[in-house]
Amino acid sequence: MAFCSRAIISARAFIRRFYDLIASVKNGKPYYTVRLNSEVKADARVWLNFLDQLNGQCYFPDRFWSTNESLELFTDSAGNVLLGCGAYFQGHWVQYQWPSSWADTSILLDITCLELIPIVLSFMIWGPSFRNTKILLRIDNQALVIIVNKRTSKSKRVMILIRQLVFLTMNNNIQFRAQHIEGEHNAIADALSRFQEQRFMDLVPNADSSPAAIPQEFLSVISELK
Repeated sequence: MAFCSRAIISARAFIRRFYDLIASVKNGKPYYTVRLNSEVKADARVWLNFLDQLNGQCYFPDRFWSTNESLELFTDSAGNVLLGCGAYFQGHWVQYQWPSSWADTSILLDITCLELIPIVLSFMIWGPSFRNTKILLRIDNQALVIIVNKRTSKSKRVMILIRQLVFLTMNNNIQFRAQHIEGEHNAIADALSRFQEQRFMDLVPNADSSPAAIPQEFLSVISELK
């Protein structure tokens, strides 16, 4: 896995917990065994899924980093069970309403998790369009910036999303990192997350007349969030 990650840069995120587990054995002997915890097993499953789909080809990515603004990729979330999240990419768009089962749960209070969801959704839908690129995600949530750059979090629900995001970037040979910016005007994605369709069409009148379909894979990921 360490050898593979020299070519698949994003894969390095799924080695760290193996090293941490090995390092937890003090003064260990070669025959000592270590019990794999659930987090390490989840990382191993990502590796297995990725290697099962890998065709053995890996291309050099773009030389320069592109920001989500230059790509016209915008995402946003609203913390209300009656609302949801939205994503926009070069005239294409998608929106998703939060499950009613989230009402009165801690998920809607977890803004880091909520803001990560449309990022995962956008990579799931338009990931092939970002193939072999380097993307700088400019995010106004400092906690999310740290999590995205480290590819790890103490939150199990956030890690479900991070694993999915990294898996998608591995499959499309995308390198990504995040940069913190102060609160930015994000009207297009904000309108989508609040289901203000007329406002959205006024902002981008040439956008697609209908949203992209929600992948079943995304719904499966959402169902895992507790």
